[in-house]
Amino acid sequence: MVYDVVNIPSWKQVPLRKLIADRYHLPVFINNDANCFALGEFYFGKGRGSDSMIGLTIGTGLGSGIIINKKLYPGKHGGAGEFGMIDYLDKYVEYYASGQFFQNVYQVDGQAVFKKAEEGDREAMKMYEEMGAHLGNAIKMVLYALDVELIVLGGSVRKAWPYFNTSMWRQIKTLAFQKAKENVRIEISELENSGILGAAALYYDVHS
Repeated sequence: MVYDVVNIPSWKQVPLRKLIADRYHLPVFINNDANCFALGEFYFGKGRGSDSMIGLTIGTGLGSGIIINKKLYPGKHGGAGEFGMIDYLDKYVEYYASGQFFQNVYQVDGQAVFKKAEEGDREAMKMYEEMGAHLGNAIKMVLYALDVELIVLGGSVRKAWPYFNTSMWRQIKTLAFQKAKENVRIEISELENSGILGAAALYYDVHS
């Protein structure tokens, strides 16, 4: 059951799985892009061999998928891992810790900022450092809630990793739990199709 889709307001309580299964007479598994990204990384990417991990997709928004004890954890109603919606400062996490940051705070296009950073523009780099600090605070929230061993970053913003990882880690290092901040690994996805691979792996996650 699809309970709610932010970008498709008319979709409320839509039995999408049943509709597709009835139409094509095939087994159907439905999930969101962030959960599929996490599964793709767990089975085929940086998450192989992990027991617990989180896949964070950072682009125009911030989504996440949670793997606990080698199984996807969607929550009771499919809403687990929506860290981007947590209240933060005067808004919410996604407002500051994703590609939205550049438009929301500086009224500039994120792609243009990335291009300038690649050209060595110091102001663009400072914007990424600021965004990285917010992302680090978001990851701290994640680690306080779920003491995972690995976080894999995906989405378009991951390309700017060299410009924000230092400020991100600076905030993570203020985490109160010593073992968590010393041992958590944060990796950048190297797969181009994590979400597609994860969608294909939904069957294995359900039946393993």
